[in-house]
Amino acid sequence: MLVNPTFSGTVRATVDGNTITMNETFTFKIEAVDTDKMPSVNISPMLDNFTIVSGPAQQTNYSWVNGKSTSTKSFTWTMAPNRTGTLTIPELIVSIGRTKYKTAPIRISVKKSGTVASTGELFLLTEVDKNDAFVGEQVTVTYKFYTRVQLGIENIEYPKSVGFWQEELSVPKPPRFNRTTIKGVEYQVATLYKVALFPTKTGNLEILPMSVTAQVRTKQKGKRRSIWDDPFFSSFNTRTVQKLIRTDPVNIRVKSYPEGQPADFTGAVGDFNLRSWTDTSQVKVNEAITLNIELRGTGNINMFSLPEINFPGDMDVFPPTSSFEQEKLWDQYTGTIRWQYILIPRSAGQYQLPRVQLSYFKPKDESWSNTGTKPVGLKILPGETDFVGSTSGFTKEEISLLGSDIRYNITETPAWIPRDQSKIPIWVWTSYVLAALLFVAPIPISRFHGHRIENATMRQSNKALKQALNALKKRSEDPFAQVAQVVYLYLKDKFFLASEHLDPLSVDQALIGIIEAKALANLVDLLKLCDAGRYGPEAADAKETLIEEAKNILRKVDSSK
Repeated sequence: MLVNPTFSGTVRATVDGNTITMNETFTFKIEAVDTDKMPSVNISPMLDNFTIVSGPAQQTNYSWVNGKSTSTKSFTWTMAPNRTGTLTIPELIVSIGRTKYKTAPIRISVKKSGTVASTGELFLLTEVDKNDAFVGEQVTVTYKFYTRVQLGIENIEYPKSVGFWQEELSVPKPPRFNRTTIKGVEYQVATLYKVALFPTKTGNLEILPMSVTAQVRTKQKGKRRSIWDDPFFSSFNTRTVQKLIRTDPVNIRVKSYPEGQPADFTGAVGDFNLRSWTDTSQVKVNEAITLNIELRGTGNINMFSLPEINFPGDMDVFPPTSSFEQEKLWDQYTGTIRWQYILIPRSAGQYQLPRVQLSYFKPKDESWSNTGTKPVGLKILPGETDFVGSTSGFTKEEISLLGSDIRYNITETPAWIPRDQSKIPIWVWTSYVLAALLFVAPIPISRFHGHRIENATMRQSNKALKQALNALKKRSEDPFAQVAQVVYLYLKDKFFLASEHLDPLSVDQALIGIIEAKALANLVDLLKLCDAGRYGPEAADAKETLIEEAKNILRKVDSSK
């Protein structure tokens, strides 16, 4: 039966119920009587208070009463309220041809969905593990659907709450229903959604409602009892109704941190553990080392960054690659982040990679804590372009020759030479020449060593392509990461680019005008392809030909300088 019809000429607006709950829907209908044209109406003024679940459905009916025919054209929507209280469907303008009609307002009373004890045959509940939380602390929210009737779920609208970082824990598809009993009443219940919410600011935050659209089979009411009411014929006495079921909003009070916040705190909240290691403890100058840093823990693990690491100054550091692996736990957001740094030492010696420390807040104890890695020791051996030792000293052979002048004394009587003869013994000439050579030898040696050191970078630049092509011959499980590291190292050695924060954009800007435009464009496209392959599946098709393509591009870049 239509409730509260309003009339304006040949047009009327009706609803099928004036009192509903937040878990219920109602039917809104615009009808035009005895007209050849379909009415048109803009219902956007309603959408502040109501949401369209479905519609509009268009229908034309004809009837004959006492020999007189009547036609009715209508539009029907299934609507749901957006809030509780007394809501009003405002006046709407209905157009039929050039004639316009105005409908009267309709008031609808919307009540809360109620508690479990007062709910009906189906309802949706929000369960939270806490109502008070610190900034960054996990709030676990579970949405459960209870029903005592047959239904089919059409659509689930997951909430996107403002003021929270959101990480999904479980999204069962399709939902699995199990039996449960509430105060002696048996229901079928399914967990539709479980999510970890991390508040990003203090104050009172609202977890927005979740809604489910379902086709519900219900028994038809108002019919007198007949043979068709027998359970055997129950399927003939039911109808399917579309319903929108929503949860009520939930408020969370977010607190600020207690006193004692560390100066290096970057926002980590939970419980974490850091460790680091290298793939080797001993390499030669200009050989690569991989530093691995691993962070494992429970909490807002994707919402903060590590403090800046101060690497040794004479060591090139390339931007790290990172990966995240989430552990499949039911209630806690737990996972592991791994960073890989490629380090290139440029001088020989003993090095120590610094300790990495992370300060974090433990909400369980309401206390501050920290975790850190151990320092990593490295031994760097001399390489091809590394020179060790003083250029001004003497060799062992030179020292032994110098010692021969004073080690032995002449004990026999010298053979005196008459004054008019100028004969000088050979050993005297030899001693003078040797002394002169020892005096001037450090100068050319020093200049030679200095010249080699000055030209070490040029030799490194000239050998950059050969080293890059040799590095590409090695097989890797991740060719995208391998090509990116080789190319960035080639650019560092060939064009003397700073290795910090190299990316396709910075390479493009740094090499404009230095190499040909076409070669530069191909190089930038290659680096972008590597990024796409490392961080997403879009470049999977290029994996097989990536190495050869990289070799060709590097040869073109090298020759176009």
